[in-house]
Formats: sequence, C-alpha cells, structure tokens
Amino acid sequence: MEWVILGLIVSAVVGGIIIGTYVVTKAILKSLKEAYTGEQRTATRKDTHERKPEERTVVEGKVQNVNEEELVKRLREVIDIRIQRVLDEAKAKKERLLLLLDVARGYALGYVSEEEYNAFLSKVLSELEGFKRLWLARFPSQKDRDKLNQMIGYVAKTKLPIVAKGKNGKTVTLPPEEALIKITNSINGAVAILDEMIASRGDNPAVTPLEVKLQQECERLREKVKRLEEQLEECQSLS
Repeated sequence: MEWVILGLIVSAVVGGIIIGTYVVTKAILKSLKEAYTGEQRTATRKDTHERKPEERTVVEGKVQNVNEEELVKRLREVIDIRIQRVLDEAKAKKERLLLLLDVARGYALGYVSEEEYNAFLSKVLSELEGFKRLWLARFPSQKDRDKLNQMIGYVAKTKLPIVAKGKNGKTVTLPPEEALIKITNSINGAVAILDEMIASRGDNPAVTPLEVKLQQECERLREKVKRLEEQLEECQSLS
C-alpha cells in the first residue's frame, strides 16, 4: 500500500514538472515571438521614416525647380523691359539734373535752405547710381562706365557748402551767388556727358519740355508747308 502511495506521489510530481516546463516554455516562446514582431515593426517604421524625407526632398526639389524656372522667366522679362527703356531713363535723369539746377537757383535766391538742397542732391545721386547700373546692363562697356562715374562726380561736387581757396591759400565758403556759378558749371558738365551718351546710342538728347514742344511745332509747320506746296502745284496745273 505504501509503495502505491509513493508511486502516485512520484507520478504527480513528475507530471507537475512536465506541465510546468511546458507552460514556461510556451510563455518564453510567446515572449520571444512578440519581441521579434516588435523589432520588425520598429525597423519598418524607422525605414519608412528615413525614406520619407528623401521622397519629400524630391518633391520639394521639383517644386523648387518649377519656382526657379518661373522666377528666371519673370526676371528676364523685367530685365528686357528695363534695359529697352534705358534711353528713356537717361532722358528722365537729364530732367532731374535740370530740376536740381532749379533747386540750386532757389538756394541762391534764399527760397531753399542748404539742408533742403543737400537732401534733394542725395536723392538725385541715389537715382543716378541706379541709372548707372541700368545703363551698363544695356551697354556694358568700360568707356560708358567711366563717363557715368564722371557724370556722378560732377553732380556730387555740388554739395553745399561750396568751398574754394582764397588768396591767402585758406579755404573759404562761397556765398550763395558764387556757389550757384560753381553748381551750374558742374551740372552743365554732367548734362553734357549724358547728352553725349544718349547721342552715341542713336537717340535725340533733347528732352526738355520746351525742346519737345518746339520739335512738335516744327513738325506741324513742316506738314502745313507741304500741304500748301501741293495746293500751289494744283493751282499751277489748272492755270
């Protein structure tokens, strides 16, 4: 009887060990499987995350290329329009120089202060620098660049106060009337250079309103004389 009970106890212990081993083994296999699956998912997400920026970069590159092409196209259109109008810009700058001379006359007469003249002069000089870049974009030559720099130099010399050397060798500030003479000479020199540059490119440098009006009037009179000559010829043919 004791041997039977002992056998049952041994069997129960062995069976428990076998069942426990099976459960533990199954749990370990399940954990390993989940860990492997997790690693695969992490690797997939990481790979996808690393590839997306490349795809995005490609897409952004295409968009950037399109924007650059459109930008270059528009830029060329603007440049073509601007450089084709460079002679008109030159005429406009001549008008600005003549206006600067009028402001200098106002200074000599006491209607314009020294500060006001210098402020207007600074604005004109800035406009001339922009015009120089535009002109050289249309006519890129060292000769034209030198002439433009000389023209701007003439205008820059008109900044008030105008000083000159006296008889004793010391510099003196010129009064408004004498300063106007210096300013007029400098601005006339700048205008002469601008007229020469316009004429060298095959255009008429006459741009003042009076000159334009006179040209229009001469053209109108020329057409009138032509019609009168035609009428005279008809009358002579009838007689």
